[in-house]
Amino acid sequence: MEYCTYVESTVHNWSKPPEVHGEYESLSAGVFSKSAKFKPKINKDMEIKVTTFNQDLTVSVIIPAYNVESCLKQCLDSVLSQSLKASEVIVVNDGSTDRTSEVARSYGDQIVYIEQENQGQGAARNAGLNVAGGTFIAFLDADDYWLPGFIRTCVGFLLSHEQTIAVSTSIIVRMLDGSEMSYPAQFRGNDGSNGRGFEIDNFFDFWACFDHVRTGSNVIRHAVIEKAGPQRADLRISQDLEYWGYLATFGRWGFIPEPLWVGNSRQAARMHGWSAKYAMRRRLCPDIEQWGTRIEPRLQPCEWAGYKTVKGRIAMAYAQSKILAGARESAYRIVKKHGCTMPPCTMKHVMVAGASLGRPGWLVACSVIRFKEWLKALRMRLC
Repeated sequence: MEYCTYVESTVHNWSKPPEVHGEYESLSAGVFSKSAKFKPKINKDMEIKVTTFNQDLTVSVIIPAYNVESCLKQCLDSVLSQSLKASEVIVVNDGSTDRTSEVARSYGDQIVYIEQENQGQGAARNAGLNVAGGTFIAFLDADDYWLPGFIRTCVGFLLSHEQTIAVSTSIIVRMLDGSEMSYPAQFRGNDGSNGRGFEIDNFFDFWACFDHVRTGSNVIRHAVIEKAGPQRADLRISQDLEYWGYLATFGRWGFIPEPLWVGNSRQAARMHGWSAKYAMRRRLCPDIEQWGTRIEPRLQPCEWAGYKTVKGRIAMAYAQSKILAGARESAYRIVKKHGCTMPPCTMKHVMVAGASLGRPGWLVACSVIRFKEWLKALRMRLC
C-alpha cells in the first residue's frame, strides 16, 4: 500500500465567461492564449488531505500507435517509470507499416499488445477500452510522454475530489528547435512555483480561455467512460477534443497547474515528415457540424458561450485540413459559417478575408494556406 500527501485544494468560480486578450498561435491540437488576463477567485478555506492509494485502485493506460517506431520507446519508458505504477499499459498498433510492432513487442509482458487494421486513433483507443480494467483510464499518444509524477498526482487529486470525473495537468510542448513552452502559466506563483489544483466550475469557459487539455494530459474515472461510451471513431480529426467536451457534460473536471505532460508531436513529425503524418487524417476530415452532435444536446445555457469559442477553433482546424486535402469548397462553407467564432490569428484573417472576396479571393487564400504549410514542412526538414 502506498501513501501520498495531496492536495491543497481550491474551487474556482467560472460562472462568467472569461475575457481573453492577446494574440493566438496555432498548436498541433488547437489554439491557445499567449497572454490571457484572467484572475480567478480563490477560496482561501482550503483543506489539506492525505490520500491513500490501495491495491484496489488501478490505472489503465491506453496508447494508440501508428508508424511511431522513432518515439514509442520514449513514450513507454515514461509510463513504466511513473512513481505510481499503472496496473496495465495497453498498446494498440493501428496498422503500422514500420517497426512499431518490433518496438512494442520488445517490452514483453510489461504491456498488453493489440494489433488491428488501420482505423484511426479513436478506433484504436476504443480497442484499448474494450480490454481495460482499471479504476482510472489515461490515454497517451505514442509521440508524447509523461514526467514521472503524472499518474500519482492525477490519481491523488481524483481521490481527494470525489465529485470530479476527470482531471488534467498543465502541459509542455516541445518546439522544433528543441525548446519547450509550458502553459497555461496563469495559475503559478510569482516565484514560478506550481499553483494548487482546483475544480473547474464551467469547463467550457475555462477551455475556451486556456485551451488546457490534451489527449495525454488527463486521467478519467472508468465509471464515467462506461456511462458515456467510447470515442467517436468516425471523427478522424479532433475526436479526442470531442470526447473531453462530451465527458464534461457528465460532471466536473479538475485542473492541476503543474506541467506533467510533454507534447512531442513536432519532433516525431519531423522524422516522418509533417505532411505524411497528417495526410490521411486530412483526407478523411469530417464536416464541422458532425463534431458537436453528442455535446450540444447536453449543454447547459451557461456553457454555450465557451463551447462556441472551442467549436470555432475546431472549425478553423477543419477548414485548414480540408484546404490542404484539396476540398476547397467544403472549407469555404466552414469559413463562411464559422469564421466569426474562429480565434484571432493569421490563418483566420487569411481565410475570412479570402472568403469575403468571393471565389477568386478564396483561391488566393487557399494558396496562401498551402504555401504556409509547405514552409512549415521545409522548416522541419532543415531543423
